[in-house]
Amino acid sequence: MQGVARRLGTLTRCIENIYRIFPINRTQLLPREDLLDLGINLHAFMVNISGLFDNLAWVYAFENDLVGDRKDGKLHRNSIGLFSRDFQQRLPDPLSVYLQSDHLGEWFAEYSKNYRDAVAHRIPLYVPPSILTGEAQKRYLELEAQIQDLDLTQLGNLELYRKILDEQKLLGKASPLFVHSTSEIGRPMYIHAQVLADYATVEEVVSKFCDHFQSQKP
Repeated sequence: MQGVARRLGTLTRCIENIYRIFPINRTQLLPREDLLDLGINLHAFMVNISGLFDNLAWVYAFENDLVGDRKDGKLHRNSIGLFSRDFQQRLPDPLSVYLQSDHLGEWFAEYSKNYRDAVAHRIPLYVPPSILTGEAQKRYLELEAQIQDLDLTQLGNLELYRKILDEQKLLGKASPLFVHSTSEIGRPMYIHAQVLADYATVEEVVSKFCDHFQSQKP
């Protein structure tokens, strides 16, 4: 109740906030404050998914007395986790097979863990201020070339530099993507679709575990 249930409420609120800040049909550029709020909610969303999975694993471990000294056949606390092979070996076969399924394993390894680790240890999630296509991209590059040609030691050029930057900031449309880094493994994801898919995955995992929590108790 204090772990999984509270995190589900947080995940729900994060999705509501994301859709409120950035309606799915919006193309107009978002203000900087909204971009920051999107990042905050995506950050909370990603970290709480990871925490919720840990909560599930610990509830199961405590219910079934799995934690203790290895010489007694128990698991060390560092082995408690849904995607730990040592932990999965102590689960009922249907649950273990489910957690090792290709679709869930790929979702966890290639996306969820990748993004969560970036958020927690290296790079915060990022919603780009815009996406540039066609004429907007062409104009952006033209303005960038003008910036490169400016001699900022000359009187008046600093003001021109600021005007060019202001025009650049108005180009393009709101970006529907988020990412943690453009130079690490981890492709950009579509914000609105991904948070719903992630929540559906969480619901499915919780449901599978609920089928087995009580069945293992004497």
